[in-house]
Amino acid sequence: MSADVTFDVVTASICATLILVRCGYRIFSRCRVHDSCHRTWHADDAYMAFAIVPLVGRTSCIAVSFVLNPTHTYGPATPEVAAARGISVSMLQEDYVTSHKLLIPSRIFYALFLWSLKLCLLNFYSRFVDVFHWGKVATTALWWFIVVSFFIVLIPTLAECRPLSLVWSPDPTGQNTCHRALGNLITMGVFNIITDIALIVFPFPILRHVKLDGKVKFQLILLFSIAGLIVVITIMRMPMIITQSVSQRSRSMWASIEILCACIVANTAFFYALLKDYQRGHDTRVAGSSYARQPDYYMQAIPSSPDARRGSAPSSDRLDTPDCWRRESRSSRSSSIPMIA
Repeated sequence: MSADVTFDVVTASICATLILVRCGYRIFSRCRVHDSCHRTWHADDAYMAFAIVPLVGRTSCIAVSFVLNPTHTYGPATPEVAAARGISVSMLQEDYVTSHKLLIPSRIFYALFLWSLKLCLLNFYSRFVDVFHWGKVATTALWWFIVVSFFIVLIPTLAECRPLSLVWSPDPTGQNTCHRALGNLITMGVFNIITDIALIVFPFPILRHVKLDGKVKFQLILLFSIAGLIVVITIMRMPMIITQSVSQRSRSMWASIEILCACIVANTAFFYALLKDYQRGHDTRVAGSSYARQPDYYMQAIPSSPDARRGSAPSSDRLDTPDCWRRESRSSRSSSIPMIA
């Protein structure tokens, strides 16, 4: 197994482990403290579980592609290479064609995985903002924008080479450049950055409506901003891939890095909540709070109120928060942020 295949498989295995741990915890871990416990299967968990499909699909396609054509050459099969691999020239040429064909589904699976995680994050953030009158509208608009952008990314993936067979046809002269899929690289990079920035900005307006101590508010800012890591990686990888003549090895490596970072970012809130849950032994002290018995207590940062739903803050310009969030409360630890799950 080549280093390229090994790297892809290892990163995919880490992502799959994170996803399976999250989904397994939601399904098999039972909360006996109160009905509104955050150990509940949400729509964002469904998006995360679905992401396993394109993750496995992309890893399988790219691994087989590199096994069949380690250098991803578009030149004709030669007797020397065929003899070194112990196969005929015609079989070697067939392997080259198959390896190039597999690049198309691998790029589709790659985009589908990242966009599934975007919808996962959007659904998670919606539990914070839907209490405002603009929340559901903004969530719906951003959901459609993410979905439409995915189909826009598919256009150059499938239409850059006309006919499509140019993607896998031998090109000994090097005149056919469409198989480099530069349009796919740029289109996906641009929309990846735009959608990620939209997801970063989306939940920030809620911070002006909650009364939290500085440490907790900083933790929320950090949580909302961590997706910026994906933007940085996308901005870095595009010029680096282009300067390396859009080589498939470089594209595959950077795609695997981005997949791993995106999966970590999308699961950060869950594992943070899981860590805090076990640190406090999932104690029952917050169960006595009236807020803990409210629906969505562990899913929503802002208590529902008429002022919040009108999009305006009360006279204090802040929404009151439960005592269990306040640092001075002896019955809780504000740094645990129980609603982040």
